[in-house]
Amino acid sequence: MLLDRRQDVELRDAVSSLRQMLSVAKNASTAYQDTLKTACELTHSPFGFIAKREIIDGSLELKVSHLCHNEVEATSVSEPLFLPLTPQVKLNFCNGAQLISQQELSNLQGFFEGVERFNQMMAIPISDAHSIHGVLFLANAQTAYHTSLSMRLWPLITNCICIARIIDQRKNNTDQSPPQDSSTPNELYYLFEGVCPLSVVTVDHQLKIVRMNPRAEAIFGYNQNQIIGSPISTLLPERFTNEHHTQTFAYNPLAPPQHTSSPMIGRSYKGVAINFDVNKLQYVLKGKRHHILIMRDTTEIEIARTQHEEEVERFRILADLAPVGILQTNSDWSGIYANDRWCEIAGRSMSDILELGWLSAIHPDHFHNVIEPLRTAISEGKEFKRECLFLKPNSEQTWVELHARPQISTNGDITGFIATILDSTFRHEAEDKLRELAEHDPLTGLANRAMFQHRLEHGLARTHRHGSLALLCLDLDGFKNVNDTLGHDCGDELLIEVAKRLTKCVREEDTVARVGGDEFMILLEGLKDAQIAAEVSEKILNSLEPPCSINRQEVFISTSIGITFATKGDKNDSKSLMKQADMALYRAKHEGRNNYQYYSPDLERASQERLYLGNSLHHALQRTEFQVFYQFKCSLSTHKITGFEAVLRWEHPRRGQLQPDQFIPILDESGLIVPVSRWLTHTSFMQHAKWKARGLIEKDAKIAVNVSPRLLRDPYFIRGLANSIQDSKIDPTSVIIEITETALLEHSEQTTDALNGLKRIGVAISLDDFGTGFSSLTHLKRYPIDQIKIDRSFVQNVLKDSGDKAIVKAVIVLAKSLKLTVVAEGVEDKATLDYLASLNCDEYQGFYLNKPQPAEEIEKQLHSGLQLAPSQADNSSK
Repeated sequence: MLLDRRQDVELRDAVSSLRQMLSVAKNASTAYQDTLKTACELTHSPFGFIAKREIIDGSLELKVSHLCHNEVEATSVSEPLFLPLTPQVKLNFCNGAQLISQQELSNLQGFFEGVERFNQMMAIPISDAHSIHGVLFLANAQTAYHTSLSMRLWPLITNCICIARIIDQRKNNTDQSPPQDSSTPNELYYLFEGVCPLSVVTVDHQLKIVRMNPRAEAIFGYNQNQIIGSPISTLLPERFTNEHHTQTFAYNPLAPPQHTSSPMIGRSYKGVAINFDVNKLQYVLKGKRHHILIMRDTTEIEIARTQHEEEVERFRILADLAPVGILQTNSDWSGIYANDRWCEIAGRSMSDILELGWLSAIHPDHFHNVIEPLRTAISEGKEFKRECLFLKPNSEQTWVELHARPQISTNGDITGFIATILDSTFRHEAEDKLRELAEHDPLTGLANRAMFQHRLEHGLARTHRHGSLALLCLDLDGFKNVNDTLGHDCGDELLIEVAKRLTKCVREEDTVARVGGDEFMILLEGLKDAQIAAEVSEKILNSLEPPCSINRQEVFISTSIGITFATKGDKNDSKSLMKQADMALYRAKHEGRNNYQYYSPDLERASQERLYLGNSLHHALQRTEFQVFYQFKCSLSTHKITGFEAVLRWEHPRRGQLQPDQFIPILDESGLIVPVSRWLTHTSFMQHAKWKARGLIEKDAKIAVNVSPRLLRDPYFIRGLANSIQDSKIDPTSVIIEITETALLEHSEQTTDALNGLKRIGVAISLDDFGTGFSSLTHLKRYPIDQIKIDRSFVQNVLKDSGDKAIVKAVIVLAKSLKLTVVAEGVEDKATLDYLASLNCDEYQGFYLNKPQPAEEIEKQLHSGLQLAPSQADNSSK
């Protein structure tokens, strides 16, 4: 059990009431009764009693002298009532407060009339420095007792002892004849001395102690009878010999009366040093000078002062070492303290910050948003937090986190506040950089995909007020070739230059973003006419026509653009719109690049079809859905089979057989063309070997396979092809690899190395679809080409179109001059065949011979002894 703050107040009031008893109390019993009742009330103890120590027949006994039951008035006990406690327990009371054990409590059950049972009990000795006058017992409180309770009740108990002693002394003085010098003022002095909270010691002319009040007894630990006659140096040791005679108590008739105290150091009975402020009063008694010393114990004050000084020094050090600025104000908000860090962050000296100068550091734009909420929070006694800008005299801005908390006095008044500031400029700059990285492309400085999508969603939400918007999706043509040829650093410089040109082609409010490696998107908002998107696209195409100077080289670049629109009432979201623009971009790429195309629902259907077929292709090879078809090649001079072209067919489980142009581009885009081509070459080579082994074809018959440009960039292509030739045990010279001119456009080292690698293993190279848009005599000169195939688009109309006739004739003449073999594709009738023969074309293929057929059908024709002489060609085709 501990006393709370309210009970401490009650304790002080009780002590004051006890002291007032001196003027009316007739005996000490009254002081004990009042002390007992007060102790019961403060500890909420229903029962309490005081027992006095007596020695009877040589043994220690405890005789009950006062009782208090249920916090009513305490009464004295006249009849002898001795406590039935063991001797050891009685002796233990000399050592301080004790909790009575349950075993001892059992001895007290039924001992007091009206008390059935004791649940708990505590004994507190009523003692001074030298003797125990009695024991205070408290019992049956609702909460548990604790021995520390005796320390809290100590003022009450010591005052009880002092008052009882004074009353007894006064009673004794009354019974005796008054001393010669006694008078009424002396009586009043004795009363004052007894209740004075300060230590009062009287010394005679020989500086020996003649009186000591109860407070001095308690402080020094001496009993008055024990200390009387001792020199004052017992209580106030001298610093040097005869200090008290020569200085402390030396008589000086010219000295004015002393009204101020002097600091002195005393020593208690136990040798403990005590700090005092001492006032000395002199008076003459029987012609001799006496001294009255009124001493105030300042030990706790000195300790508190030392602690305060240490705390002040600690605060100063912490304030100087703290990474935050610290400001203290008074109730008028005038600065009274600021540490160095505050001055550093504010960019001002201490003199500039004191008074109201600290307010000038707050940025004018933030002043009212800070001061008014701060004033409200402090006046309401609440903590304040706000981030704001500080402005230094050199116009430098600093972001700070401002925290403030009011200082409240003990009576509840707000005496000012303490504020801290933390420099958060670095965090703001870091957040800006992170935001920049999160929203912008680090290479070009344009918006990135996330930022662009956010603006697109914002733009879509405003179409009902600001009109339509257009989304342009751009992809640079041939950028990979620039990266592979000139390196990634040059590629980055090119992207930066393209970004600058794109930005110049749009309005300031439009958004240009880099959303991928060489992919850009442009958002045009507030369009009143859809033609604006076309005009911007034309401007972009024109802006990219001039070459870019990269690493002292001229680099030409173009772009393909896909365009889609969003108008009021559309339900498209940002992702759908970006997908539509990407579909239109794909169409622009397919249409030959360097152009722009608009999105349409047909494009979306085609895209969905392409996605469906692409997903199906991933499983087609494992499910053996691919087939190899063969088409004859025939000599125009001998009319004999010279070989075959192996072509790929796909037997889709739902769509049936699909033509190459329906799925080959998808295979190429997805990269599946590599494993499928390996399967095609291996399968066709093995079939060719079987036919040769069975004598169904000539030993010099060739097998031709078309190869995607992607395969020429595959580092394992040549090795895989050589393995297929080795596995099938055919002669490498019987293999023809057909490539399109598209594969030669890149002029890369990979393409050249691949073609040279084919020649090294003995494979012939045929240039397929010659004359369709990309024909270049440079290709025929630069690369090891063995054969030219004239595209069917020229052959089919060679007899009807003079232009086609001239092209076919020119190609054959060119090939002959370069000693290249010429193959005509798409021959469908005898007249065309005869015309080609007249031009000395070497070989032909087409429906006139046969449509591409599976190996089983071809084998049947070979078994039937197929003859293709001119006189039999018509019948054979029939």
